[in-house]
Amino acid sequence: MRIPLSDPFAHPDDSLWSTLDFAGKVRWRMLYDRNPLHPLLLDKVEVKTFALQRGVECARTLHVTKDPQDIPFGKLPRTCFLKANHASAWNYLRHEGEWYFYGYGAKLMMSDGTLVSERERSPLRLSEQELRGYCRKMLDTRYSKIEWAYHQIPPRILIEERLDPQEGDELMDYRLFTFDGKVRAISVGSPTYRRKEWNVFLTPEWEVIPLSSYSEALPLQIPRKPSGLKKMLEAASRLGEGIDFARIDLYVAKEGIRLGEITLYPEGGDRNTPTACPRFNRWLGDFWRHP
Repeated sequence: MRIPLSDPFAHPDDSLWSTLDFAGKVRWRMLYDRNPLHPLLLDKVEVKTFALQRGVECARTLHVTKDPQDIPFGKLPRTCFLKANHASAWNYLRHEGEWYFYGYGAKLMMSDGTLVSERERSPLRLSEQELRGYCRKMLDTRYSKIEWAYHQIPPRILIEERLDPQEGDELMDYRLFTFDGKVRAISVGSPTYRRKEWNVFLTPEWEVIPLSSYSEALPLQIPRKPSGLKKMLEAASRLGEGIDFARIDLYVAKEGIRLGEITLYPEGGDRNTPTACPRFNRWLGDFWRHP
């Protein structure tokens, strides 16, 4: 359950800052930090310009619109993504000409990069008319009541290319916890990881960070160190420079290192996140200096 605005911990007393763990500082940011850069960083369209200015590329944009009727379905590739620019996980996948609700991919994708069985994916399939209706709903809906920066983003629909993995069958999501340009921890995810409720935290040197307790299971095998790790760390450093904290989500794709998104409110600041280990959460939060 997320913290209500009236939570007694939450007041702008700077002396309290040093007592907060990582999630506590996320909640403080949601309540009090009105940095005008934050909406730009969370806007899935505008962040691409920001990233390019810092030497990091994103997936190629195919179309942006405020009107679902403008979506040129007949001209789009048979495989691509449609997303809301002002939200998280409002994602739809076009695969071989068919549209599906994607979210984070856990219900749709297999570990070998293929879709789940016809029976499993059938409820996720959408017609173009249905998808236009969902787009209208997304444009009319504000994401999250208490995550301030999302409310400052003019809603748009973004369609972009689908990235293919450079290594293995599944595109891995590398989430780099970055404090003023310095990566302190890396979390690894994928549709398979989400479906199996796996998670692992690693150092920038790709060593597993042991936790005292786990809310998710460790994967059966520790993910292979990506060949592009050094470039990922450099990209996260450039993107996070001058920002007290940002989770930089990167992919190692056939096209190269690509920014997935920048996350400023990981897990909405829910208590006991990003892990169930209080010692780790406090250690991670100590890198976050008062903005």
